[in-house]
Order: sequence, then C-alpha cells, then structure tokens
Amino acid sequence: MRILHTSDWHIGQRLHGKDRFEEHEKFFSWLLQVLQDKQIDLLLVAGDIFDVGYPSNSALQQYYRFLTLCRESTCQKVIITGGNHDYVSTLNAPKSLLDALNISVIGGVPDSIEQEIVEIKDKNGQLAAFVCAVPYLRDRDIRKGIVGESHEERIEATSMGIANHYKEVADCVEKINTNQLPVIATGHLYMAGVSTSDSERDIQMGNQAAFRWDSFPQNFDYVALGHIHRPQRISNQEQVRYSGSPIPLSFSEKNDQKEVVVIEFMENKLSSVESVKVPLFRRLIGFSGSLDEVASQLQQHHSEGEDTDWAEIHIEEENYDPNLLQKYKELLEMDFDLEIVKPSISFKDRVKGVSELYEEQVALKDLTDQEVFDKLLERSNFEDGAELQNSYQQLLQEMNDKEQ
Repeated sequence: MRILHTSDWHIGQRLHGKDRFEEHEKFFSWLLQVLQDKQIDLLLVAGDIFDVGYPSNSALQQYYRFLTLCRESTCQKVIITGGNHDYVSTLNAPKSLLDALNISVIGGVPDSIEQEIVEIKDKNGQLAAFVCAVPYLRDRDIRKGIVGESHEERIEATSMGIANHYKEVADCVEKINTNQLPVIATGHLYMAGVSTSDSERDIQMGNQAAFRWDSFPQNFDYVALGHIHRPQRISNQEQVRYSGSPIPLSFSEKNDQKEVVVIEFMENKLSSVESVKVPLFRRLIGFSGSLDEVASQLQQHHSEGEDTDWAEIHIEEENYDPNLLQKYKELLEMDFDLEIVKPSISFKDRVKGVSELYEEQVALKDLTDQEVFDKLLERSNFEDGAELQNSYQQLLQEMNDKEQ
C-alpha cells in the first residue's frame, strides 16, 4: 500500500496582493501525475486546505475539480483533515457528497472519537490499514478554561489535552485492529524542535504548548503532520514528518525545497519513506543593498521559469535624502524581467519623523496579528510586557476558535 502525504495547500492565498491560482493549478496537475506514476492508493492531506475560512468561488472550484480528477488516477481513497486556517463548516459542508466519492473529510473534532478513525481497504476490498484522522485541535476541543489559572497552567493543560486526545483515538483503534494492520495518524499542530517560516500563524498558546514526538502513542506507524511549511522530520524520526506546503507562502520560504512524502507499507510494516520534490512553479527572490546596488541587481536579473519571478527588495541608505525617495519611486515604476511585489526603503540616520517613517515602512497587511501587537508593545512603556503577551495570545486564540 502506497500513501502520499501532503498538507498546507492554502488554496486562494494572495502574496502581497498577488494571486496564486496558476501556481496551485500547476501543483495539482503535477500531483495528479505523481499519484498515477507512483501508483498511490491513499492521499492524505493534513490541514490548511484553504488560506481563509470562507474561500472564494474560484478557490472552491479549484479544490473540487482536483478531487474529482483524483478519481481518474489509481488513488482509491482521499482523507482530508482541517487545519487552523480552515473553517470546520466550510470543509464539512459537502461531506456527504464527498463520502460517496470515497473522500473522507474531518474538518474538526467530531461528536465521537470513533468518527476520526477511517478504515482503508485494498484493491480487493480487504481491510488494509486504519487512519486516525485527527484535525487541528482547537482550545475548546482539548481543555476547559478554569477561572484564575496561570499562563503556565494553561500551557500544561493544552499539552495534556493534545496528548489525551491522541491516546483516546489510539486506544479506540487498538480495540478494532485485531490483525495488527498499519495505523497512520494525522496532526495539525506545533511540534517541539521544528524549523518555521514567517507565514505560519501561532497556535496552541502561541506555540508554547509544543508537542513532543515521543508523546504520540506507540501504535502509530506513521504520523502525517501539517501546519509547518518547511518539510522536515521531527527529531530525525522518519515516521513523524511535516510534508510542508507545496508552494512558498512567504519570502522567508524562497530557498526551501518543497516536497510531498510517499510512504509504503509491505506486509503491514513501514518499508519506505520517500521525499518527492515539488517543481518550483514561480521563483520568489530577494534583493537588498543601497539604491544603486539594488537597481543594478534588478537590471541584471532574468526570470528562468514559465512565470515571471516575484521579488522582495529592501533598500538601505545612510542618510535621508528626498532625491533618493524620488529615485526609489522611479525604480518601482521601471520594467524589469521580474515583478516587485514587496518593496521597502530605510535610512540609518535618525532624523526625527523621517527615518522613523521609512524604517517602519511595512504594510499592516504584511504583518501577523502577533507582530502588530509586538510593535505596539515596543512603542509603549509597560512594565510587565510578558504578562500582556500571554494574555494577548490567549485572547487571540479564543477569538480564532470562536470564528470557526
């Protein structure tokens, strides 16, 4: 049995206002070919299917079109779990229809733990494996708030709640797995020791409730993780992995090699784990230096792929000069063999009201909720910033959970 693990598609994402539709189209075309070439039996998607809770019509059409085309490949079964970006109601809305297509969707924690266990059958209709399809675990799913509890107690309760949920689903599958068939689990969470980018939202107490790989139950043969966009093993464990996102979702991921993971079971044992590189459909690049240096770099650059490269540029000058600002504006209007989507300029001198303006020339839409709050704290003189941070993270998580 061959399984393909992927996650964090973020269909409908816009990068600094630029649509990613074509990149997703090319990824899905490539993925369909991989499903066929690798003779994949089961496709696992570990959360963050969409970038926003209520995706656009084009994003929904793209998603459903791909799922429909999956039926034309060797892939007999698709399992999709919700992530922190996904609204449970959005994913679960077509659940009954997708069930008829042998596509199981678990958008959020269901009413009973048994509903997270999906039976996988082989080509002959024989039971071949079990999937513990655990979605993103929201605060309300794993703990009850207690008046007066400390921040440390909330972190501990969150970690214990995650561990207890996985133990419960593992115990449940153990009772029915009388033939010792493979057990695969999914997860959309923050693991201890991961390498992150700047495009993941903080989850589960601002990522402070990091989960350890050895806290997963021992009867899981493979854990397919989502949420972190850089593909990686956890603590060098081949069987506990983040597949990462298929396209770079921020400029911090511009040098990452994207991949999907193909795992194979033979005679009920995990026999191989293979990283399959995803082609780069559009390059994200960065240039920095003085105005003259960046201008020279832009003029010499040539896009190599089918799609024009997108660039982030940061110009840093010693002294503020209105003429430099005018040249900067003219530079942004020039034609290059790329498209500048994230420009910025700053000055090292401290001319009151000017250098501050340009050092802080970051669009609010480019900042995360946490980064906005951090900047507000920097400008204030609160004595206990740490306590405010803790309270803010709890409030932000509660608001995100209520929206979904």
